[in-house]
Amino acid sequence: MVKRQMKSSTTDNDGEINILNENGKRPAEDANKENKKRTRIKNLYRQPTAKELNRLHETENLFNSNLFRLQIDEVLDEVRLTEKTTKRFTVWFNSFREYLLSITEDNVEYDLSEKTLAKHLKASLPVCEKLNKTKAMFQFHKFKDINIVGSYDTGTAINASLLIDLQITVPAETYTKNDSINYRFHKKRAAYLAFIASYLQKSNLVEELKYSWCNMCVTKPVIDLKPSGKLGNYLTVRLNLVCEEEAYKLHRFSPGRNNLRESWLLSEKQENVSEVGPPTPYYNCSVLSDITANINNNFIKETLSNSENLKQAIILLKIWLRQRKLCVSGHIISLLVCCLVQMKRINNIMSSYQIVRNVWIYLKTSKWDTEGLSLCKSEDSPHIEQFLEHFPVVFLDKTGYYNICWQMCNGTYNALRRESELAVDMLDSAKLNSFIPLFMVPISNLTQFDHIVRFQNLQKLKTLVLQRVSKEDKINFGVDELPLVVNNIYKLLTKGLTDRADLILQLVEADFSWPVKKTPEKCKNVGFEEKLSFGLILNPANAIKIVDKGPQANLPEAEQFRLFWGDKSELRRFGDGSHVEACVWNADTFSERRAISTQIVDYLMKLKYDVPQSEIFHICNQLDSLTARKMAACEQSEELSVKVLQTFEEIRRDMRALTQLPLEISAVYGTSSVFSYTNPLPPLPSTSDPRAWRRASTCLIKPPQADKKLYLPPYAQANKAVIELSHSGKWPGEIEAFRCLKAAFHLQISERLTSQYSLPSQAYPTHIDVIKNGLSYRLEIFHPKEVTLLRREVEDGVVKFKESEESIRIQRDTFLLASLRGALHGLHQRHSAFGPTACLFKRWLSSHLLCPSHFPATLAELLTATVFLQPEPLTPPTQPTVGLYRVLQLLVQTDWATQIIFLDFNGDMTPEEIMEIEQKFSNRTEEDPVMCIVTSYDGAMPSIWSSSAPSKQVATRAQVLAKATLAYVEKALLKDTNDNLLPVFVPSYSGYDILIDLNATIVPYFNERIDARPKLPATIDVTNDVIPVLEFNPVEKYLEVLRSAYDEFALFFYDNYGGDVIAVLWKPHINDIREFQITNAHALVPIEGSDKKFKVNIEAIIEDFKILGEGIVKDVRNNS
Repeated sequence: MVKRQMKSSTTDNDGEINILNENGKRPAEDANKENKKRTRIKNLYRQPTAKELNRLHETENLFNSNLFRLQIDEVLDEVRLTEKTTKRFTVWFNSFREYLLSITEDNVEYDLSEKTLAKHLKASLPVCEKLNKTKAMFQFHKFKDINIVGSYDTGTAINASLLIDLQITVPAETYTKNDSINYRFHKKRAAYLAFIASYLQKSNLVEELKYSWCNMCVTKPVIDLKPSGKLGNYLTVRLNLVCEEEAYKLHRFSPGRNNLRESWLLSEKQENVSEVGPPTPYYNCSVLSDITANINNNFIKETLSNSENLKQAIILLKIWLRQRKLCVSGHIISLLVCCLVQMKRINNIMSSYQIVRNVWIYLKTSKWDTEGLSLCKSEDSPHIEQFLEHFPVVFLDKTGYYNICWQMCNGTYNALRRESELAVDMLDSAKLNSFIPLFMVPISNLTQFDHIVRFQNLQKLKTLVLQRVSKEDKINFGVDELPLVVNNIYKLLTKGLTDRADLILQLVEADFSWPVKKTPEKCKNVGFEEKLSFGLILNPANAIKIVDKGPQANLPEAEQFRLFWGDKSELRRFGDGSHVEACVWNADTFSERRAISTQIVDYLMKLKYDVPQSEIFHICNQLDSLTARKMAACEQSEELSVKVLQTFEEIRRDMRALTQLPLEISAVYGTSSVFSYTNPLPPLPSTSDPRAWRRASTCLIKPPQADKKLYLPPYAQANKAVIELSHSGKWPGEIEAFRCLKAAFHLQISERLTSQYSLPSQAYPTHIDVIKNGLSYRLEIFHPKEVTLLRREVEDGVVKFKESEESIRIQRDTFLLASLRGALHGLHQRHSAFGPTACLFKRWLSSHLLCPSHFPATLAELLTATVFLQPEPLTPPTQPTVGLYRVLQLLVQTDWATQIIFLDFNGDMTPEEIMEIEQKFSNRTEEDPVMCIVTSYDGAMPSIWSSSAPSKQVATRAQVLAKATLAYVEKALLKDTNDNLLPVFVPSYSGYDILIDLNATIVPYFNERIDARPKLPATIDVTNDVIPVLEFNPVEKYLEVLRSAYDEFALFFYDNYGGDVIAVLWKPHINDIREFQITNAHALVPIEGSDKKFKVNIEAIIEDFKILGEGIVKDVRNNS
């Protein structure tokens, strides 16, 4: 930021004021302070100035909101180049320019097919080995000047990772007429660059000097240099070469002209200049980029001159692109803005916000792939249709001959268009502060794409693809093989995946730089590896299709369909009577259907390019095994949840049809997590012994067997639901009478279920247990009056209503949870990945011993829902594994001390309600929840789901674990291509003081551990006549006892999904010296030599752990 000098306000009387009196104070100090205070108060209520009114008027007309304008101003100040850096670079550049201009002209003519020039310069020529057979004679003609170009020159540079472009114009006499063919131009350009690199090696102005490929094009080398001194810490300088416009006529490089001979490229014969092959528009643009550079740079500079708003808009667009990692250069964006100015779609009067918005609106409706865009108004240039025949994306420059997007793949353009559409939607959203997701949130490939296809051996892939591409394509791309391979694979995936993918984007890692004294081939052999991947954003509705329908069998297109799909295509008859060609994919479960894209990619790559499946690495569904029940032959949680819901619908229908009840049952709502597909281990149908006389043993705890170990019946979950009765005013006004009447209702409903539908049921004062299809349900009557009666208190004859722990618990676990469960169920119906994502997140939390005791399960579901309801700047994920990455990222990036999350499922929350909650949140104390997530169903108890947990320490630990998990996953998948991610679900016991080992036979889900082997379900009849023991979990009962007895001294951590270790952490004050008190004498022992000082008897507490857990605990270990 530029420092502004403060104006002095010294007066002639300052000398007197600065004199101290005998009390050490200045005269009239109190009076001055009082006057200043009155002035401040007066200024607070003064009328706004004309300048302030103008700014307010501008904000209303030109910006989204006042906050948005402040945020834009702040980010522009943040990325603006500092005055100090600018001055340092100016001094350095003047010296650098003076040094380079002192280079002398060389009158010697060199044969570039030999190595004499490299030996003379002591610097290698930055060309690939394939250009060695190009014959050319080269003589160095001195350039006239060196210029600053690009973003630094136009005032649109960004301070972060600053790259300043310098440009040298090569004299026209360096090239001859025939240098335009067979890479002679490129080889001479490389020789000229080597001359400059050789000269720069002797300069003390440069600390580091390297060659690199410009935009990964192997025929366009540049020099990247690091200035010496402190300046090199802040910026990098790129030196590029361009050509004088007079060197060649532009029509020589029209898109239909050939400048690369087939005999030179595809055979070892001598060059045959007379032959004319197919058009080489790609090759032609590699030359035109140098010839037209000055024309386009001058056009940009002229358009942006004296227009600060246009410059600010370009800076914002570059930040937006950088956060999305889109391979769209600032040069293209600058030319686009200038083009829109020329088209009068934007102007200098608009604010930066309006310009950016109009650019996005234009981009989202643009058609560069079918109609193209041109800056040229001349009719002498080639028609744009000629370019559309050869390039996937067309944007012509001022000359009308050069396609600025000659290196842009269709995937990049589609991503640009898609992101623009999302950006406009974010701006139009009234409930979203769009500035943060647009400009401040970086997007990673791991969280953006539902499916990433990675090729293990790129060199082998290149060979296989190049063997099968057309001769015309080979000649067009020349020695630039990587773009040719990328374009062909992109076309194949686009045609194969059709509407399954909303976006297919190539991810190329081929940036390469090397020392000027070495050849690129030698440096590539040491540690450098090109990488190619494709990122897929799947369409939620179409990605799970099992059948790809083709044309009808009697149409000509059917033959093309069969030719493309090979043996996979087959003729099928469908329900509507049509006979069409179709491809059918193997997928039985929801999880397999979400991964059909992997089958398609593997099949097509093998069919078209003979790429084996082992050479393709899919980042897609690595964690799907964690959402399957191992005790049910790895059946997925979604399928199991559907069975529970289907049976529940039957019970709900039966209950609403019950007769002979005093009050009709108006509704039944599920409250268990299985009803929203978020239970990681959904209940399985209960089984029993097939012998009728031993059927009752299903209900009993097994006695000790010969091995003296306790054995339990299979753990049976109760699917909880609440019953809503029809309205009545006859409910009692006393809580005990109310509960007695509720118990009577339970008895009567249970009796009617058994007599009317023959359903085994058991009534209790608090609930009803009923079983159907082997699945057990626990039903409870809820009435709002019960909560009212619990809140009622009478003090001095006055009735008051005050919340109590019991009233809050009942309202939360019945009415509020039922409403929330319905909302989450609806969310899963809209986004089928929500349920499995929540299951993965809950298993991750539990595997690290946090959920549900220290991190409520419902809170975990709400965090997951945030990713689907507020996915900006992305769209909701289609794959659960990707959903987990996003939830972990949300957990890490959210500052829970200052941020609050609102989940408005149906748009019911008003701005006034949100503002009121935000006001309360800003004034919250340490007693308030650490994580604040408010839903539209919380009512008068906002953030009720995080009111009791997690604590600040647990939230911090969860963030640290999430950050470490994301780092491990990114390294494993993107760098090591290792798809084993289960280690991130293995807890670390370091740091815990005591470890309690449990008997495996007592642990309910011991066979569902991460490392457990799947088992086939036993072929035993489903229990339909006996209600099994429900919710009997000895480990949970043991933990309840430990927490109630020793909560003052320790925290207890446990994995609820099959954990066999309880980790104990002593509280910080465990070793404090205490004084004896009757009310606080628990677990104390006197200190030796003192009758009044006591300490906690840790050894006795550890012994109590063993005694209380007899039959459950195997061992207690000291881990500190």
